[in-house]
Amino acid sequence: MSRNWGERVGNWVRQHRKWLRVSTCVLVVLAVVGFSARAPLKDLWLAHKACGGKLPHGDVQTVRTDARLGSEEESFDEEQGRYSCVLKNDEGTVVVAVDAYLAGLDRAEEMSSIARFYAPHAVLPGGLPGFEVEYSRVYLMPECPRRAGHALGGHHRLLVGTWTYSAKSREEKSAMLRLAVRMTNEMTERLDCGGEPLPMPKHGAVPDRGKYATRAQAKGTACNALSVARPWEDPEWRVRIAIAEGGVMGRCTLYAPPLAPKDRDHIDPLVELTSWRGNWGGNMYELGAEVHSLPMGEHAAWKPALSETLAWAVARCGGENVGFGANWSYNSPYRADATSETEATRKRQRKQLSAYVTAFAKDQVRRGNCTRLQLPESS
Repeated sequence: MSRNWGERVGNWVRQHRKWLRVSTCVLVVLAVVGFSARAPLKDLWLAHKACGGKLPHGDVQTVRTDARLGSEEESFDEEQGRYSCVLKNDEGTVVVAVDAYLAGLDRAEEMSSIARFYAPHAVLPGGLPGFEVEYSRVYLMPECPRRAGHALGGHHRLLVGTWTYSAKSREEKSAMLRLAVRMTNEMTERLDCGGEPLPMPKHGAVPDRGKYATRAQAKGTACNALSVARPWEDPEWRVRIAIAEGGVMGRCTLYAPPLAPKDRDHIDPLVELTSWRGNWGGNMYELGAEVHSLPMGEHAAWKPALSETLAWAVARCGGENVGFGANWSYNSPYRADATSETEATRKRQRKQLSAYVTAFAKDQVRRGNCTRLQLPESS
């Protein structure tokens, strides 16, 4: 009987050989399709789940790399006002990361890092209260009046940083800016900050690194303080203007003209004037950095200061602290002079920085209808 059964099976296989081959191919194809479909489905699931499901899908797709998405993490401490989320690809590279700080040590450390390393690289359009630094990191600082008790001060601002490694093109930077505004508005709502949400930037709007101008063109602008050459300057030096109406930070930079137009973005600045609006006067610690855009030390940013490398003035604008800084850029030859062992040279550096910050602060105070200007004492 077993022999007959074997013969019948063999006959059936021979008769249906073509069908079996087709079926096997179909099963292989289905297996491949099923495996291939898992990755896109995982991408969709992670993109939808990341950051509490609040990331706009279209903007995430714009800033993500070609690699598949790999993981997401999220944490929230309402009492401390601390939020963090990150979406990574399957190579472990950050696609989008968001960090929000209301107060506390984490906020102080983040602001100290900004003060040491991240003088505003680009200002934001539409009066958005923030700026962009390198690597497409966008910081926004909306007011948080409902959480601003006596301990935090009446004009306390939330600090929200949003960043990615992959935003290079204008389209990607525009998407990154929209992601930053969307997540900042989510944070103000989550933390019960109150106030109006930040306006969503238009499609195509990107952070502005500022425009280059001659001294004559800078006259009457927010960088008017650099429009007239001082005795130690070359009249041909140029100015880059990166100050936006309503922004919390601004920057005026003085450059020597490049030898060729193509080198414009690859020359070292000489002097930088920066304005900082809001509560930057907390515990800003040194932590070993060589260049600072803000004075370091407990509450140091609330009072004027002067050294061979930084001059600092303060005022009150719209009820908030505002600081004005002048410093030699890292590779500036003037910075090298500031480390001279000769007291006469160091004194000259202090006088020059004092002249810069005095002109800048007075002009900004006049424009902003500010009060209580305090200038550093020139020595």
